Amino acid sequence: MNRAAVLLLLAMAAGAADDGFGNWWRRFQTAVAKGNGAFVSEGAEFPMQWENGHIRKIEARSVLEDRFEVYFTPEIRDAVAKGKPERLPDATYMLTWKARGNEYSLYFKPQGGQFVLAGLSEGPS
Repeated sequence: MNRAAVLLLLAMAAGAADDGFGNWWRRFQTAVAKGNGAFVSEGAEFPMQWENGHIRKIEARSVLEDRFEVYFTPEIRDAVAKGKPERLPDATYMLTWKARGNEYSLYFKPQGGQFVLAGLSEGPS
């Protein structure tokens, strides 16, 4: 196979691997930094699992929007600002970090050509 054909195949593979998450993630990071609960909760299903200390779930989109600072603590905002989610085999993405002796993971799932926040889990490191 000649060099041009190899480059074409590589370019096609790179395009196929682009599911749009990178662009969505940058918008999500900006929304979290600005406290934009409307964007963060757009398309998400509620009640949503949200394991962070005594909090276990978020009941409704309006609750997340109204109490954004309660759910997106400075620690979570920092993880979103600095983190790079990894793609899982089922096409969801997961952002994981460690804090206070626990491991936390935010999940994002594909939905209608976009991605949506799917929850937060907490577990031992």
